[in-house]
Amino acid sequence: MSLLRGVSAPLAMTCNYFSRSHRLRSSGFSGSRRGSHAIIHLFDFQKRNRLMKPYPSALFLLLVSFALSACNLGAPAPQEGSDLATAAARTVEAVLTSAASPTPHTTPTSQATPSAEKGCEQRASISAWMRNNVTYDKQEVDKRLAPGASFVMSWEIQNAGTCVWDDSHKMIFESGERITQGDTFPAMPFGYTVQPGETLTINITMTAPAAPGEYESTFSFVDADGKDVLTVGVLTNVGATSPAKLSAPGDLRYTYDCTSGVVRITLNWVDKADSENGYRIYRDGAKLNDLPAGSTTYEDIAPAPGSYQYTVAAFDASGESPAKVTAETTNCE
Repeated sequence: MSLLRGVSAPLAMTCNYFSRSHRLRSSGFSGSRRGSHAIIHLFDFQKRNRLMKPYPSALFLLLVSFALSACNLGAPAPQEGSDLATAAARTVEAVLTSAASPTPHTTPTSQATPSAEKGCEQRASISAWMRNNVTYDKQEVDKRLAPGASFVMSWEIQNAGTCVWDDSHKMIFESGERITQGDTFPAMPFGYTVQPGETLTINITMTAPAAPGEYESTFSFVDADGKDVLTVGVLTNVGATSPAKLSAPGDLRYTYDCTSGVVRITLNWVDKADSENGYRIYRDGAKLNDLPAGSTTYEDIAPAPGSYQYTVAAFDASGESPAKVTAETTNCE
């Protein structure tokens, strides 16, 4: 402000000269020479005043123009010199302050790309587990698959944590028997998200090993950083299912009758087999007949009175389950 105080006196003087010139013109006299003389004195003052030396002439001309505008030449009476100096000082102060302040700007913003949330909890639980759309329970686990058979393993996984899952999550093969093509599997389509509390279904096509046996494979559901969120073990039993052993006929008995002159022997039993193809009848090791499944009786005509061993066997493709009984008809003689 010392600069402003230094220039206030000549500025006031300039205004006074121009005000007088304006009054002279209003009275019919020309004040151009005296007005020019005032401006020359003002320039001389600028040269002599050492306080003005550090600032460029352009700023000085700006001050002069502001001073002239502050003189209010069109007014009936001029302002006092001290008021003009104050007005000019405030104007220059505003200009200097504006020039010293940096131009404000807005920092560009961009839409954030999906990323792993910090401080949230990653948790998952299995809502449903299927193999070929059949619940993967103990009965399904124990079921044997044909060697090389293709099947689809499905998991319905619930987001039980506080993190939002996105398409950076995936299913990976961890260890055990390799029953998939590749080791990494997308968990969801691109751009998809799973909010806490929502569920996600993951389907992976697998192939049973070529050799019979029992196999275990481990898979993990991982986040963008490769950290395990959920790990599951897949058990695969391969090979023909061993048939359940057929139950032999129960309570096998016989009766006989020789009143007609022939020996008639009747066999009776309880059907205990569940999936037999039928019953096969033997006498002393020789096959007599095949009966349909569910049969419980058979009548044989013996060649003569005597002792005979009968065998009744439930059978299917896997073999026979026999029961035996010996029939005594010697009293028919």
